[in-house]
Amino acid sequence: MASRAGKGRDGALDSARGRTDGPAELLRSLPTAPLAYLQGALHNAELDVERVVLVLRNHSATPGLLMTLGRDRRWTRAYEVKKGLVHHPRTPVTLARSFLPHLYWKDLAEIAEAPWIQPGVRRQAEEVLKRRLPELTQGERVSLARRASRGVIAALRESSEARVLKALLSNVRLMEHDALSIASSEKAPRDVLVNLAEHPAWRDRYGVRLSLVSNPRTPVAVALRVMEALPSSDLRRLSQDLRVPKIVRVGADRRLEAGAGPARSRRSG
Repeated sequence: MASRAGKGRDGALDSARGRTDGPAELLRSLPTAPLAYLQGALHNAELDVERVVLVLRNHSATPGLLMTLGRDRRWTRAYEVKKGLVHHPRTPVTLARSFLPHLYWKDLAEIAEAPWIQPGVRRQAEEVLKRRLPELTQGERVSLARRASRGVIAALRESSEARVLKALLSNVRLMEHDALSIASSEKAPRDVLVNLAEHPAWRDRYGVRLSLVSNPRTPVAVALRVMEALPSSDLRRLSQDLRVPKIVRVGADRRLEAGAGPARSRRSG
């Protein structure tokens, strides 16, 4: 090993140390070393992909240093380096976005929901994911639906795949307007509409109930049951809605004749 004469006399992790430390010392120091050490390490003959990945975990890395790494094909040929550059909160947006099309869908999903990543990068990750949805297997779309970020939810809720929509209903990021979109969709599978009518998070929401009753694809038994919570103004409209099955219109008429339905809507949630 070369003499340490060129290293900081006090053993500090400076640029000289970064240039001359051996493989084991680099492994130990790179994740937490100061910027000067990282800058020196870029010129260290022992630097390899494994150690570059450690640099990308160091929050002392500056946009300039990250740009230097991102423009070096020795490193960016490696998947883990591309992924690490996108994950680093200080990577310039244009550089991070350039690597998104090369990442696997699971990594894109993680990036889209990571709060430390710049918003422009997260939004672009969502766009790449949405374009790639048709290429995924149904099982992958189901897995994605369970964890999808807001932008991807907007695309997945338009699906006609029952497994995907059922998984989406379990996503903690799903909002009421998403549930309303599914409840009113005329391409939603019937068993998904049944699940929505029974879902503890959505079954008591007024808008969801109304959308389900108004949807001609909702099974009649479910529509008649959900109808019981609607006010007379909605029952009157339903009784005249030619899109819904006749038995649902008749049910609305009978409830009106029986004086059922509160005078004003009982909106919950």
